Amino acid sequence: MEFRQIVYFLEIANTGTFQKAATQLGLTQPALSRQIFLLEKELGIIVLERGGRSVRLTHEGEKFYQYSIRMKELWEEIQNGFAKENELKGNFSISAGGTVSAWILPQILKEILTKRKGLSLSVREGDASETKNSVLKGEVDLGILTGPIAEPSLNVIEFLSDQIYPVATKDHPIFLKKKIRIEDLKKQSVVFFHPGSALRKAVEKKIKSFSKEFGPNITMELRSVESVIKSLEAGLGIGFLSKYSMNPKLQKINFEDWNVERKFYLCYRKKSGPGLTMLAEEILRSTEHWKSKKENSSLS
Repeated sequence: MEFRQIVYFLEIANTGTFQKAATQLGLTQPALSRQIFLLEKELGIIVLERGGRSVRLTHEGEKFYQYSIRMKELWEEIQNGFAKENELKGNFSISAGGTVSAWILPQILKEILTKRKGLSLSVREGDASETKNSVLKGEVDLGILTGPIAEPSLNVIEFLSDQIYPVATKDHPIFLKKKIRIEDLKKQSVVFFHPGSALRKAVEKKIKSFSKEFGPNITMELRSVESVIKSLEAGLGIGFLSKYSMNPKLQKINFEDWNVERKFYLCYRKKSGPGLTMLAEEILRSTEHWKSKKENSSLS
């Protein structure tokens, strides 16, 4: 038995004729008659008594009519229920590091909130460990973390790729060299992020791959991306920044074998409701749109 046969049966019962029902349903009368025949064959009963142009319900048909009404109402309830669930609305909180919070999320969330009037989003800035703990404890709904992430209790979705560049102000003495090597960085003062920063951990891992004896000459350890940028602009040393937080006052330091890539991931608890899955999907769609606009603007 197919649900459409229920719909056909109810239409015939309500209009009183096969002809009127066929017209309402957009079917031919023979096609409609065939479906009712198959329905009666499967049920093993006669639900409609044909007589002339009109039909009427048999005793079994009366009973089946009541069941059909209930099935139709249940189907409508299911459709309405899922339609409401598919509406992305409500209050959600997000935790992310400084680079993502300042240079990536604002435009993405602006686009989402413009389309989703019933949605409210709040963002909390935190380093990698703070963000991870906030998600695991349920203090925030969704976190954006640098991978790899091994947490069985979390859904993890790749969000965005990033490059980390060594940078300095354009008039820094290091740019007087024709060819810059890793040894040249050893002599420089470094404006660094604090030890809990995911960006710093990625940089330190790369530095150790060049030389285990190379410890950067750290003159500043700062929590804010903005503070790092302002210090670099003031010429207080070299630093390491995401490609997304670069600005025209700073210049990338190019030297051999430097390639630091990191990936950001959307993370949320597996036992969360469907709303978070929809929010993550919406963020991914808006991120692709944001990346496309940035690429187009850089080409123009």
